Amino acid sequence: MKPAHVEVIVAIADAGSLRAAAELIGKTQPALTKALRQAEDGLGARIFTRAARGIEPTEIGRAVIARARVNQAEFRKLEEEVGQIMGDRSGQLSVTVSPLAALRIIPQALNRFRRRFPRVHVQVSGGHPPSTIAQLRSGQTDIVFGPLPDPDYRSGIHVRPLFASPISIITGENSRFLNARRLSELQSADWFRIGPRERIFGVGHDFQAMGLTPPKPAVTSDSITSLLAMLEWGDRLCSFPTMSLPEILPRWKLRVLDIEDKLTPVEIGLMVRADRPLTPAGLAFVEAAVAQAQILSESLTDNQRL
Repeated sequence: MKPAHVEVIVAIADAGSLRAAAELIGKTQPALTKALRQAEDGLGARIFTRAARGIEPTEIGRAVIARARVNQAEFRKLEEEVGQIMGDRSGQLSVTVSPLAALRIIPQALNRFRRRFPRVHVQVSGGHPPSTIAQLRSGQTDIVFGPLPDPDYRSGIHVRPLFASPISIITGENSRFLNARRLSELQSADWFRIGPRERIFGVGHDFQAMGLTPPKPAVTSDSITSLLAMLEWGDRLCSFPTMSLPEILPRWKLRVLDIEDKLTPVEIGLMVRADRPLTPAGLAFVEAAVAQAQILSESLTDNQRL
C-alpha cells in the first residue's frame, strides 16, 4: 500500500461515498476508484462495500481505516518535522487536557510556546483516562496532560509525573452535607464525577481505605460547565482538584466541605506515545508545559511549608 492509497481510504471513510471522497481530495472519481482497487488488491481483501446510502467499511475495512488514519497522521508529522528542523514554524499539534491542566498549565504554556512557534495550530480538547490513552494510541492526539492512568493502561505510553494536586469535595451552597466532616457521612449522597464511569474514581479509594463502600457516581460528565451548574442546585457532591478552586468558586454557588479524613492527592502528568517521537513543535510545547508545572509544584511545596 502506498501513501496515495492511505489518503484515498481515509477520504472515502470520511466522505461516505466515492463521489464525495473524490471532491474532498481533488481527484476524479475514476482515479479514486482505481486507487481503491489497487489498495484492495494489494491487501487481498475488500475495504468497502456498497450500502443503501453510499458505501460502508467491511469488518476488515474498519481495521484498515483505523491503521490508515494513524499512517496518514505519521506522514503529516514527518513532513512537519522536516520543515520545522529546516526553520518552518508551521504545523499542527493536538493536545488533550484535564480541567486542572486546562486551567493551570495550558494557558501559560501556550504563551511560551507561541513565542517560538507562532504559526503552529494547536488543537486543545478535554478528556480523562482511559479514553485519553486510547486517543493517544490511535494518533488522535499527540500529548495528554491530566491524571496519571492506572498501570494497566500504560503499556507503550511514556508517562512523566509533574505534580500532585490536593483534592477537595464540593457541593451546592445550600447542601444538606455542608456540616459533614467524615467520609462515612457522605455515602448516601449523589456523587458526580468528572470523566468516565468505568473505574473507581479518586476519592473512592479513600472510602475503600476506611473500609467503606465507594460510592458509584450518579452522573458523569466531560463538560465542567455542565457539572458545576448541576452541583449548584441540590445536595450533590463532587471531588475536585483543590488547585482549580480559586478559578471556580467565585463564579459558582458552591462550597468546599471541611473533611477531616485524608483525601489522596491526584497525580498529574503528561503522556506521549513511547514509539512515536514528537516534532520540534511538540517538544517545545512539552518544555513549556513542564516549566509551568514546575512553578505550580514549587508553589504547592511553599504552601505546605506554611
